[in-house]
Amino acid sequence: MKMKQKEELTKLIERQLEIEKQVANSVDKQLEMVDSAAAKLLLTEMKYDARKHASILEGILEYMAESDTLLWDIKISSYVDRQVLKKELQEHIDIEKHTLNLVKEQITKTNDEGIKLLLTHIAEDEDRHHRLLKTVVENSYKLAP
Repeated sequence: MKMKQKEELTKLIERQLEIEKQVANSVDKQLEMVDSAAAKLLLTEMKYDARKHASILEGILEYMAESDTLLWDIKISSYVDRQVLKKELQEHIDIEKHTLNLVKEQITKTNDEGIKLLLTHIAEDEDRHHRLLKTVVENSYKLAP
């Protein structure tokens, strides 16, 4: 990545990081104002998502400051490490798939639209986790020379 492009991206990420922190703090205050259990649960999800986003953005900034290597170009240095990691990630993929199936079943067992909404959010997260882990498995098994 060219220096100017890296500086521009860094500034954009820093702005987004501040927004995510502000959102988390704002939602904390809003949580104190609502009485609805569903609203509290959804706002709590938003708060944790904002904090998670902030953590990811901080990690990106840290990586960009320390390295000029593309993120997926980091290579595993030993075949054994590669196989152990792949096995553990595959186990996690299987757990995420099982969890997604459980949540989908739970959705069919309730008529409460609030519970369905919350379970649907969980299902969407589990599905996204499953896809993310598959991407990690597909892209992170290059051995270092």
